[in-house]
Amino acid sequence: MLHEMANIKQVAQYAGVSPSCVSKYLRDENSVREENRERIKRAIAALNYVPSNIARSLRQGKSMTVKAIMPSITLPFFAEIFEYLRVPLHSAGYNLILQTIPPNGKFTPHDFLLADGVIISFPDQHDLICQLAGLLQTLGKPLVAMHENSPIEGIGSVIVDIRDGMSKAALYMKNNGRKSIAYVGGSEDSGTSRERFCGYMGVVPPKMRYGVFRRDFSMEWGYTAAGNMLDSGVIPDGILCENDGIAAGVIKYMLTHGVSVPDDVWVFGFDDIPLSKMYTPSISSVAIPSKGMSQTAVEILLDAMNGGALQDMQFKCSLMLRKSTR
Repeated sequence: MLHEMANIKQVAQYAGVSPSCVSKYLRDENSVREENRERIKRAIAALNYVPSNIARSLRQGKSMTVKAIMPSITLPFFAEIFEYLRVPLHSAGYNLILQTIPPNGKFTPHDFLLADGVIISFPDQHDLICQLAGLLQTLGKPLVAMHENSPIEGIGSVIVDIRDGMSKAALYMKNNGRKSIAYVGGSEDSGTSRERFCGYMGVVPPKMRYGVFRRDFSMEWGYTAAGNMLDSGVIPDGILCENDGIAAGVIKYMLTHGVSVPDDVWVFGFDDIPLSKMYTPSISSVAIPSKGMSQTAVEILLDAMNGGALQDMQFKCSLMLRKSTR
């Protein structure tokens, strides 16, 4: 017999476990013993029980929803971060929804009606964080930003020094015999691109700068930029790229046109996405600790949504050396 309005207490009674055990199961099935897991699963099926997030929200005065804001979901780096955010939030009972940055860069209160808190990840423009911070403060909703600038008053900041990361990659090439180092990156309008480019300029002296190629963050642009280098008749012996997709495009063009990587030219990427390990040759990359940063951002936001103070945390990049630089 099916019970249309079964509640969590009835599920617990049917399964022979406590209501708290059922709640724990609903948040994460693997958090309860296998024996209890199977009993709860059978009880839910028998009673036709459907968890009521709406009822829970009304009781708690929360939507149990967090909004993630990102410049793009098509770039693998941001897709990876979204998953790193989603898993711990789900374990804490929250849904995560995605919003990309509006074309006009303007947010409205309507964007956050259903959000208890917000995490924004590496927007291209720093002033977007400041604008969003002011809006969410008026709404009484906490904001945590993953970014590369200084801490911002009134929000939680999880910061990584990407300029230092690019400096490390440039220094590695310089200290290991590279004499002519090219740079391939995104638009000059991008704040993230400007930070990374400053890392290159601060380490590579003018006499060692082969050339700068800046347009966007795509693999196609890396392929095109490498073609521009070969068309000049002189190729560099080192190429720094602003992300791993660009690096993959550069390597693809070089290899299909008779230039060996790494025998003729070294290629360094950035972000250390899974592609960098699987590509042939595997791509040396500047690793942003995106998993640790994401988990920290979630911890700070969860604490703030429960009345705690917003915190700041800083991270550093590291070098992952692979076959594209010997």
